[in-house]
Amino acid sequence: MKTHAWVVAEASVGKYDPKCLRWEEREVPELADGQVLVRTTLLSIDPTSRNWLKLDPETTLIPIGVGDVMIGAAVGEVVASRVAGFERGDLVSGLWGWARYSLADPRYIQRHDRDERIPEEAYLSVFSHVGRAAAIGLVEIGRLKPSDTVVVSAAAGATGSLAVQIAKARGCRVIGIAGGERKCRQIVEEFGADDAIDYRTADVRAAIAEKCPQGVDLFFDNVGGPILDAVLANMAWNCRIVVCGAMSQYDLSGPEAAYGLTNVPLLLYKCARMEGYVAAAYADRYEEFDAVLRTLYLDGSLTARSHMIQGLENAPDSISLLLDGSNEGKLMVKV
Repeated sequence: MKTHAWVVAEASVGKYDPKCLRWEEREVPELADGQVLVRTTLLSIDPTSRNWLKLDPETTLIPIGVGDVMIGAAVGEVVASRVAGFERGDLVSGLWGWARYSLADPRYIQRHDRDERIPEEAYLSVFSHVGRAAAIGLVEIGRLKPSDTVVVSAAAGATGSLAVQIAKARGCRVIGIAGGERKCRQIVEEFGADDAIDYRTADVRAAIAEKCPQGVDLFFDNVGGPILDAVLANMAWNCRIVVCGAMSQYDLSGPEAAYGLTNVPLLLYKCARMEGYVAAAYADRYEEFDAVLRTLYLDGSLTARSHMIQGLENAPDSISLLLDGSNEGKLMVKV
């Protein structure tokens, strides 16, 4: 059997260029014991996708190199299996290649019972690394409390919008930060935030001080850089800063180009805490966090907007939509 796949042509250093990937027709390797053959139906496009293409083994769960098929989160259907618990026709999600057909490692995939209340794309948003990152960051790392004033950066994005809704469902006051009037309006009207800050037009540090006069109790950060520095200047006592991402830094070339935080010493004076994490580190507790997400999703407290790109051949170009903020929800490719 042949498949089309995106193969890493070179490391992507500095500004992202889709030419770091090349389109190839390849033979699907023969299925071996302990493997599952999956037909990809949906492919997730994430900030992590861009980061992994730097080919830095320190930043990837499964290190990749030149000549390897690009990897990412995906949804698909089992075509053949030599693993107990996975049968032909099963709906699965997990991590495998950017290809029409892929051999998947059962350690990195999950079988789902088909439920007409849950569309396939929800397994790349709410019930995926995205939703789990929001739930883990708020509940486990951030120790979310109903009395908290919560600030979320990239609050109109895939993870940020879910973080806003989870915090609101727990009774918190939530301020979202995003770029542009339309996205700020969406944060409030669609995702339920109490207020929003447009980082493109506002002095973010002053705006946070105005909207959070008692300080920020919990900051769910997806962007890093100057916005993180602005929150550090507005922390409440015992503030918790949850570092989920650093999108403002991903397209920079070399450590010398990175933004240098100036307000880190305030963590000391506010007895505050800043902690980074990846959802995969909590893989043994996914069922616990999925239960939280499922309850909120099925009672209508949690919604996710999808931005669908048609065709696997368009996957590399779509990464640019994330980097310039022009995506309209969780970005994914329909294969």
